Amino acid sequence: MRTWLLVALLLATALLWRQQAGHREAGAEVVAGKRHDDKTVALPARSSEPGPSRSGAAAQESPAVASATTTADAGMSAMHAIQLSQPCLAGTARAARTGKVAIHRWKDEKGIVHFSDQAPAGPMHDHRLIEVGGLPSVVVRATGYDVNLPDFLSQRAVADAQAIEGVLRNSLGVAGESGLALDIEFIASAEAYAQRVGDPLMAGTDGTYSSRDRTIHVRLQESDEANFRVLRHEIVHALVHERIGNLPTALNEGMASYFERAQVSGMGAQVALDETSESLRAAAVATDGREELVDLLARGGADFYASGREQRYLRAFALVAVLMQSPEGRHALAGLLAGQRENPCQPVAAERILDQSYPGGLARLASDWARWLRAPGRSVQAY
Repeated sequence: MRTWLLVALLLATALLWRQQAGHREAGAEVVAGKRHDDKTVALPARSSEPGPSRSGAAAQESPAVASATTTADAGMSAMHAIQLSQPCLAGTARAARTGKVAIHRWKDEKGIVHFSDQAPAGPMHDHRLIEVGGLPSVVVRATGYDVNLPDFLSQRAVADAQAIEGVLRNSLGVAGESGLALDIEFIASAEAYAQRVGDPLMAGTDGTYSSRDRTIHVRLQESDEANFRVLRHEIVHALVHERIGNLPTALNEGMASYFERAQVSGMGAQVALDETSESLRAAAVATDGREELVDLLARGGADFYASGREQRYLRAFALVAVLMQSPEGRHALAGLLAGQRENPCQPVAAERILDQSYPGGLARLASDWARWLRAPGRSVQAY
């Protein structure tokens, strides 16, 4: 009885916090709209230090959050791109044309067969077009702005986007209209990157997503894997904006940090949970995790990205990892995402939904989460 009273008190506190935050954002929204109109503005996200992610863009935060934090943290090396004057649930794929789609099939110089909606570049043979009915769920166009992309890089961008969309659709029920078009632009020079992003505050980011034109910009990293880690993070933000809505910040960042680890595996994907014990030790909780979990879920916008955000990124990633590791956890997360889609503009009361849908309620989830943070181990989750 004492445990349930504590959980109820924590839930009530979180809901009050969320309500007050909503009033604060509503009061500043008009000012932000006048100042920025439909420009891209920035929010601090994460430092460039090694960690669960290096990405820098999200698409669904409110203008008030940007207004509250941009000035103080403009010099940070990683920020979040926020596109103002956009629908809470973009649904831009509805305007896509239906009909026949041409799929390219060819073999590269090593004899490997490739399929893509993009024409091949470079040495190849046995090229032919295959017409299929309808549209793929996600159409990806990957290009280089000031660099010639290797064939494999463009093809892998397509494969990664479709693999992530497939897991969201098949494992979490995140359905959407077919034909969502994402443009991915890789940029080599810092000057060109700042110019293409269109805002000097974004010059230090590794990646951004603009909901205005559904374009992901990726500044080329030192390694291919770093490039794709940034890219996958932004793909998740794009899909959340298009098909789910204004998801609570911790879950939005947790999902992006989780799926940035995804790798294509056959017709599906797998996520390697390879965090070192040293990186997660900084995010571990000494208690049963109930107060810390409610605090994490209640933080939105400026509260999440304030001092200590690196720890919150790790904890958000761990929360999604725990939910994704069991059918019951995935069912609870899927229900939360479905609830958000039904009311896309207002972040759902994640604490209440998880308390009702996770086996054992929020107290059990907090315990599982705290235990995982202390001893995550090394595992691969396949979908």
